[in-house]
Amino acid sequence: VHIFALVFTNVILAASLRPSLTCGQLNIGHSGFMCVGAYTSALLAKHWSVPFELSLLSGALLAAVAGLAIGYPSLRLRGVYFAMVTVAFVEVIRLVAQLWVPLTRGMSGLSGIPKPNVLGVTLATKTSQYYLALFLMVVTLLVLWKLEKSRLGLIWKSIGMADHLAQSLGVNIARHKLLAFTIGCFFAGVGGAFYAHFIRFLFPPEFGFLVATNILVYNFVGGRGHFAGPIVGAVFLSLLSEPFRGSAYETIFFSIAMLLTILFLPGGIITLPGKLAGLRWGRA
Repeated sequence: VHIFALVFTNVILAASLRPSLTCGQLNIGHSGFMCVGAYTSALLAKHWSVPFELSLLSGALLAAVAGLAIGYPSLRLRGVYFAMVTVAFVEVIRLVAQLWVPLTRGMSGLSGIPKPNVLGVTLATKTSQYYLALFLMVVTLLVLWKLEKSRLGLIWKSIGMADHLAQSLGVNIARHKLLAFTIGCFFAGVGGAFYAHFIRFLFPPEFGFLVATNILVYNFVGGRGHFAGPIVGAVFLSLLSEPFRGSAYETIFFSIAMLLTILFLPGGIITLPGKLAGLRWGRA
């Protein structure tokens, strides 16, 4: 139950990165927005006894505001230049959490975070928190799926495929990229806020560059071309890498998974059933 609650959190993070990737933006800073949501919700609940619903929403909104602040000046950049900005943001947020000791407790870690409390009922057991994670994941996926299937989602795809052509047709590229980036940051904040109240202990290195790259790998290994890709990638890699969690072998596992996917499944794991069916019919 504990592991699957973490898997659901990873699905939220992976899916929330998809709008930016759809617009062609290589965002390697998602763990920074997760960190903003986690610390905001944890501090509000711990020090000011803010209800869980409000603290989670506050964490998500502050992550979205941080996304606006970072995205507005930098989304005009392309490719590796934008990626470098997001990497820098991750390091800045991690250092702030590490050095602002009076507020975050720094490298000692922020402990004693209250358990989730929904409608006045404290979710004291891991099973009840598991269902909360499932609920948050389903809501996140439904909202993102509706957006992707709407006219807005079509605009995002057109920007990712040919932004100059989309601009020639009257699409405000900068505004739509910023919207996609901000929406993704909001849901990254949701995932971070739940994680804080589920684990009940926050440690700055948890939100570093490695976590950001893992979220990106979920999308590429699962399959960027399909909405279910990030879901498949997050579930597959989270479960298989669980025995290596916290060790150097976890990084090695992710590297091997990424390499094998690029070499043998460029479209991601989501394309594997179709390839197997094609081989079977070819032999027949």
